Amino acid sequence: MDFHIKVYASSALPNQPWISDFTSMVNASYRVSHTAKIKFSTNKTRLHTDSALSEELGADGFTAVAFIEDAEDQTPKLVGTASIKKWKDDGLWMPTTKNGHEDAANTRCVDQMLHRQACPGDYELAVVALPPGPQYRGRGIAGHLVRACEEEILRRHRVNGKDVSSPLRIMTRVNKEDTGGYWLKQGFTVVGSQRRPKGFWDSLEEFTIWAMVRELSA
Repeated sequence: MDFHIKVYASSALPNQPWISDFTSMVNASYRVSHTAKIKFSTNKTRLHTDSALSEELGADGFTAVAFIEDAEDQTPKLVGTASIKKWKDDGLWMPTTKNGHEDAANTRCVDQMLHRQACPGDYELAVVALPPGPQYRGRGIAGHLVRACEEEILRRHRVNGKDVSSPLRIMTRVNKEDTGGYWLKQGFTVVGSQRRPKGFWDSLEEFTIWAMVRELSA
C-alpha cells in the first residue's frame, strides 16, 4: 500500500475539508479491541467533536496524517494518524521494570501510595489510530506516522535554535493488556503503571495503563 504523510499544526486541523472523516476514523479505530483481554464499550468515543483533538493538543501540538489516493476519483483517503502534545505528568505512577513488571522492592510496602513516582518526559505521543480492517494493519503505517512525528519534533527544535544534543523523551500512555506488547516492540520501555477502574476510557472492567518512553536523539 502506497501512502503519503502530511503534518498539520493543531490550529489547522478544524479547517481541513476531511476533518469529519478524520474524527469518524479515530473513533472507529478506538472501538476496535485488538485483544480479548480487556473489554470496552462498543460506543467508545475518543473525539466527541471535530475540534476536540485540536483543543487537546494545544497551541504547540501537531498531527501527522497518512493518506492514500482513491483510484476511482483521485481523492485522498485517510489511513492513519498520530499526534504529539506536551507531556503532562500527574506523578501517580507505580514503579515498574522496563518490561512492565512491578518493582518487587515496592510491592512489599503496605502503603504503595508512598512510592508513587513522577515519570518526567518532554512530549506525548497520543491518538495513534488506523481505520478498522486488516488491510491497514501490519503495513507499517503506524510506525511511519510515529517517525514523522519524531522528525517534526527535531525540525521544530532546530528551527527554534533549541539544543538537541541531549535525547528528548517521547512518552505515551497505553492500555497494557491491549496494546502494551506492540509498543514494547516499537522500542518503548515502561517507566510506570496505574491501575484504572471500570469506566475509565469507556472500559467495562479494570485495566492497567503503562507510561512508556522512547528517547529521541538528533
